[in-house]
Amino acid sequence: MERLALLSSLAVATCLAGCASAPRRDAGRRGTRVEDARFVRLGGLDQWVTIRGDDDRNPVLLLLHGGPGDAQSSLVSTYAPYERDFVLVQWDQRGAGRTFGRHGVDTPDLTLERVARDGIELTGYLRRRFRGNAIILLGHSWGTAIATAMVRARPELYAAYVGTGQIASWAESVQAQFEFLEARARKTGDAGMLAQLEAIGRPDPADARQYFAFTRPLRRFLGAADTAWLAGLPDLVRRSGGGEQALKSLADGMELSGRAFLPIQMRTRLSSDALQFRVPYYVIQGRDDLFTPTLPAMAYLERIDAPRKRMIVIEGAGHFALVTHAPAFIAALETMLRPGDPR
Repeated sequence: MERLALLSSLAVATCLAGCASAPRRDAGRRGTRVEDARFVRLGGLDQWVTIRGDDDRNPVLLLLHGGPGDAQSSLVSTYAPYERDFVLVQWDQRGAGRTFGRHGVDTPDLTLERVARDGIELTGYLRRRFRGNAIILLGHSWGTAIATAMVRARPELYAAYVGTGQIASWAESVQAQFEFLEARARKTGDAGMLAQLEAIGRPDPADARQYFAFTRPLRRFLGAADTAWLAGLPDLVRRSGGGEQALKSLADGMELSGRAFLPIQMRTRLSSDALQFRVPYYVIQGRDDLFTPTLPAMAYLERIDAPRKRMIVIEGAGHFALVTHAPAFIAALETMLRPGDPR
């Protein structure tokens, strides 16, 4: 997770982040609505990109979906609240969503490094199209690993990094999930689950089969917001305009991407390998996130060296806070990007 930067780019990024809540274009010109959806050539591959916002002078919010493969660009109404203050860009990464629909199982180069380079190419496209607008990089879940690689490689391109469902490391998440389930088993008197966990003793983060076996009960303990989101997602995708085909592309893309990226996910250790940032570093986390637990993300933030850093935790929210608690998430985002934020 490489980077290049100069001290001057640090000052530029800090300034842009401070100005990000205000329009970046000529104040004398009325902003125009942006609605665009097309395939863009990235890394030699046509990839689906949507751009939507009420005012084309607003900061660009480049959202990197998680999953892997959990493309969200079709969920227009879900993400509409972000369009008032940002030009929202969603990108179906290679192996995901409509990009998967075009290229299928023959999608090449499903690696973290290749997807990060695709994202940097997309950033160049956005900089040419929205000249003068700050670009804020927002990664969700697995998207935080991709966004981290992008912002460390080319910090001068971005006003700020924002993570949600923030990854620290696979090993830390595995341990936190194990401890959570152990505590729940004791509290609820679930002798069967407790016996299974005690037989493991300490989980081996390199043992994928063991991991998927012991975390099977995890979804039973999700908060109400995440439970409702996951239950309603299939119908939401169907109603997005693509029907069953859209749902199939999403599911098939997640299967392909999941197989390709699992070994990479298991090796990911941002909390030891990605500590230096040349842009402001922010995290907005649901308190009850069980997929990427909040405590490891907090510990990771403490170790980060960045011009500014801050975490805001949303109570009652989980892994999908950016959609289940959109008003609170947007308020947190704007608080972080507000000029004069001391942290």
